[in-house]
Amino acid sequence: MELRAPARLNRDAAPAAVCEAYLGALALASDERSAIVRACAGDADDVAAAMRCVHGTLAGGAVDVDTPAFASVRTRLALGGLENRAETLVEDDPRRGLRLISAPPIQRASMAPEPWRLGAMFPFLRRRRQRAMGPADDRSAPERRRWQRAATIRRVVLFALIVAQTIYATDFMAAVLPYHGRQPLEVAILALFAILFLWVSAGFWTAMAGFVIQLRGSDRYAISARGALLTPIAPESRTAIVMPICNENVARVFAGLRATYDSLARTDELEHFDFFVLSDSSEPDLQIAEREAWLDLCRRTHGFGRIFYRRRQHRIKRKSGNVADFCRRWGKRYEYMVVLDADSVMSGRCLVELMRLMEAHPDAGIIQTAPHAFGRETLYARIQQFATRVYGPLFVAGLHFWQLGESHYWGHNAIIRVEPFMKHCALSRIPGEGALSGEILSHDFVEAALMRRLSSTLGS
Repeated sequence: MELRAPARLNRDAAPAAVCEAYLGALALASDERSAIVRACAGDADDVAAAMRCVHGTLAGGAVDVDTPAFASVRTRLALGGLENRAETLVEDDPRRGLRLISAPPIQRASMAPEPWRLGAMFPFLRRRRQRAMGPADDRSAPERRRWQRAATIRRVVLFALIVAQTIYATDFMAAVLPYHGRQPLEVAILALFAILFLWVSAGFWTAMAGFVIQLRGSDRYAISARGALLTPIAPESRTAIVMPICNENVARVFAGLRATYDSLARTDELEHFDFFVLSDSSEPDLQIAEREAWLDLCRRTHGFGRIFYRRRQHRIKRKSGNVADFCRRWGKRYEYMVVLDADSVMSGRCLVELMRLMEAHPDAGIIQTAPHAFGRETLYARIQQFATRVYGPLFVAGLHFWQLGESHYWGHNAIIRVEPFMKHCALSRIPGEGALSGEILSHDFVEAALMRRLSSTLGS
């Protein structure tokens, strides 16, 4: 993180008042602060000269005329309550000058997008290529084949139920029309009705499947079955909790991150997790606020070396590009990563359970949690929050029943196995021109498909 000079001084104000206000933000004794003000502002010609003197006094030596504030950075960090971190938080980069160290050392890894091929879009071509390469050594293959057979049967049943219900409803709709669907306009009405009812029917049978699962209390193919939540976490396993942000409410972002961190600390598994705030913010005021909030969070939680902050200089591909940039820089350090939204808050227990599930299922690529809205204020938002609490569990259980290990994910509040994600899920631009070309914005659906279709060793 590059350290920049402070904002332009108010040259019309009295030098003594400016120095007093500046030093008042530092943890200096009142007599020491007064002595510096008298020494620097008493005979100063203007505010700039007085502030150069202040920084020279704090630094205990000469300062650069153009950037005097850089000389006193370490002293001001120490006075801000970072006595033990002042020397390790700042480095003098030969190329870019004085910098605040807010991220771990880089361990480069490749995550290069590949051009779109037919094999990525048509599974039978991919299977033919895999047969030519020979069978893979996959000890989890028998278990995966069992749930894949079950998933195929379930989806055939779901398709039959949806089609049968739609045919019946469309026939009933035709019966109530004046000409019973024999006029061109009524045919168009029935066609639109059938298309829309297909969607309604899919939601109905998803909720019904979830209701049955909730009533039974279990599904033999559930990823949490067979004591997976009791699986110990290997001492060397590491998870990165990644939060991409862009021009967000800084106080809200770091308050949510603090809640997640504190909850995780109470589980006694904090040693397996690191936190990364990945900023794409373009507003200068927000950039400064984010750095101050990161420093304050680290100081309050003793999170230096565990909570990191990075702002990208080249902001490409939005959120997916930010996550890919993290993977290239630090992906080799971690087995898993949990991607959060700027307004996400996760409990420590949930994070630990996700990591245990990954440890118990080495063939799992992505495991999605079921997010819930909370803290809503408007009437409409409160209604949505109530509704998701009531029928959300039904739909989540139903989606798992029909999809099993071949589902999409929502792009946040999910744990991802980093190595196959880096290998298969780098997104290249869609060739061509027009609305259906360029960068992929709904990256989560595509990443889930790539994780499932391109990896011969992963089941979800």
